Amino acid sequence: MVLVLIGTTGISGSFDSLSSDAYPYTNVTLTGHGWGPGIGMGQWGAFGYAISGLTYQQIIAHFYGSTYSGTTTLGKLPADQAATNISVVISQNNGNDLIVTSNSAFNAAGVTIQANQSVKLTPSSSNKWNLYTGQGCNGPWSSTPVKTDLYNPEITPSEQTTLGASNAETYALTICMASGNMTVQGNVSAAYNANGSPRTVNSLPLEEYVAGVVPNESPAYWGTLGITGAQGEPRGFQELEAQAVAARSYVMANLKTGINGNYADICDLYCQVYNGLANQTQLVIAAVQDTTAQVVYMPNGQIADTQYSSSTGGYTAPSIFKPVVDAGDSICIPQACNQHHTWQAQIPVTAIEQAYPSIGTLTSIAVTSRNGYGSLGGRVLNMTITGSTGTVNTTGSSFSSQFSGYGVQSNWFEIDGQASGGVSGYWLVGADGAVYPFGNAKYYGSLPGIRVKPPSPVVGVAATPDGGGYWLVGADGAVYPFGNAKYYGSPRGNIASPNKATSILPTTTAGGYLIIVSNGQVFNYGNAPSLTSSTNTSPSTTLGIVSSAY
Repeated sequence: MVLVLIGTTGISGSFDSLSSDAYPYTNVTLTGHGWGPGIGMGQWGAFGYAISGLTYQQIIAHFYGSTYSGTTTLGKLPADQAATNISVVISQNNGNDLIVTSNSAFNAAGVTIQANQSVKLTPSSSNKWNLYTGQGCNGPWSSTPVKTDLYNPEITPSEQTTLGASNAETYALTICMASGNMTVQGNVSAAYNANGSPRTVNSLPLEEYVAGVVPNESPAYWGTLGITGAQGEPRGFQELEAQAVAARSYVMANLKTGINGNYADICDLYCQVYNGLANQTQLVIAAVQDTTAQVVYMPNGQIADTQYSSSTGGYTAPSIFKPVVDAGDSICIPQACNQHHTWQAQIPVTAIEQAYPSIGTLTSIAVTSRNGYGSLGGRVLNMTITGSTGTVNTTGSSFSSQFSGYGVQSNWFEIDGQASGGVSGYWLVGADGAVYPFGNAKYYGSLPGIRVKPPSPVVGVAATPDGGGYWLVGADGAVYPFGNAKYYGSPRGNIASPNKATSILPTTTAGGYLIIVSNGQVFNYGNAPSLTSSTNTSPSTTLGIVSSAY
């Protein structure tokens, strides 16, 4: 703790001056909101809204309804687009042989493979493949290739099954991978990207692809939660339907872009999470079937790029869609509670110094601008990291990505004990307790506003750390909280005349405050520490107190 008492004589105890030496803690502590970029629909928020009784159409309209160019519509794809096959690169198998097996007989580049047998495609010269046969995922394999120099060989099941078919698992193909096997509908092929690296591709109908995304982006069990809703299913089912519409719109909006050489439409992990038949339930299938071919259309008639993220933290980020409040994000019921709505992270100072070596020894870290949406002033746009040998300017997104391994979940955060940034405003207070906000400081009330005439002139005002409230203090020590500021007590009646209270200093957590008296005396309340203070006999000499953090 570093304290400075201003204009005081006869101070008892030891106080240090503020210093620009090394950062005073071993860790930089962040408190933040949300998980992910917060663009478009928040999955936790959609679930919260579903539990509260909103339908999937209302959820989609809330998150994607308004763009910066107009209003979207929820419509159906034309028949030819609805029949589209989606090709997915199975990136978990990048650079490896393609090994496939099945519970039923299947065909590999014209070779019939019996049930529970397998095929292995290995790269050969000139972006071609050699085919070996074997037993299961681990072989053993035929000593020589059954076929050689195959171009884009394709593996097909003996029967193509439809979405929700009871025999889907029987005829599906299983891709064997070190990271875990994936069982998929449709066909599997071996390909090369534009750089000549081996790739695995799964091609399947649109609705079967969407069913492979929904339960791997939103937990399938959400569909079982809540009281009975509008369609006779538990209310949580509406979130699965909203996820189906978002996933379908997203892939169709990005269909023509292709992946590194146009060998696939989309990827399985970093585009949106696809895992074949894994985690599919009857409710998931019903959600996809109930919303068949439904997508979000932009005002110009194009399919909307419906990005989404796990948790918005309570407010979506600006994108092609206008930012909106996400009240559903704070959902917390016994079966499902959003732990990402508010989080805390500890970043070792050494990790920051290693990430930005030009700064030398870290001395301070501060937010300099925010996007203005939500508490704290919104998501961090820019920040400054200062050290003994230099300063680095970076973005909130870059910083959060850099330190995600330490629990930083999004670019919406504040640095505990440091300037929060992005609050371009202030309050002035009159002796009668009138409060005058300027800039983006908000008005939360005043003494005249609640028809209170203070028995002693108001002498100070202090804001809560998030700017969501403030305390006024009178010369007699009376404390008046407004907004989210809480009352923890006051020294009114305990200040010996002719001394007067001069200011109030809240703790960094807003869990308490110090009241400073003109003779140097300091009263502590809430979680504010008990400090040694002056008992100078000369009145009206202590003007205030400044603390770096406690």
